[in-house]
Amino acid sequence: MKNYIKFLVPSILLSTSIAFAQDNIEDSDVVRENVAEFQIVEVELEDNMKMLQETKATYPVVFDENDKYKLNQDRIVVNPSLETTFKLDTDRDSNYEREITINYVRPENFSYEFMLTENGLKVWSNKGMSVKEIHMIDDKNMKKKVNMLTSEGMYNIIMKNGEVYEIEVTDMK
Repeated sequence: MKNYIKFLVPSILLSTSIAFAQDNIEDSDVVRENVAEFQIVEVELEDNMKMLQETKATYPVVFDENDKYKLNQDRIVVNPSLETTFKLDTDRDSNYEREITINYVRPENFSYEFMLTENGLKVWSNKGMSVKEIHMIDDKNMKKKVNMLTSEGMYNIIMKNGEVYEIEVTDMK
């Protein structure tokens, strides 16, 4: 009887703790995120100005829905989510006068080019794709046509071929 109790009590405790641990499972396509790239680029501009660009790429890990609950699941390759911080120094001292942080998903067929100025962040693209318009989306989901990213919020980048991409400005100083 002693052996039976020694076996029964730990097995009940172990089984109930496992059951409670499985209640917190969220149903999401993203299993985890891997940070695989970090890049720092410093660009010398005219008039004793310099721009620092720090980019962190986060690759979400997503598995094929058809392989759910299988041991060897196929991984779906998705475009990375980029967080880029631009810093502008206009007078060559130790601190930066202008700073902006943006979040966006890297497009498949082209890449963005950015230039931080004292007025805001200019956006254009390379590899044959050109930007047609930039729209700022306000709190009421209204769109306003702008020339550059000038304040925090969501922006739609509309290309000449009609494709629309989103860039979010998360921090601006």
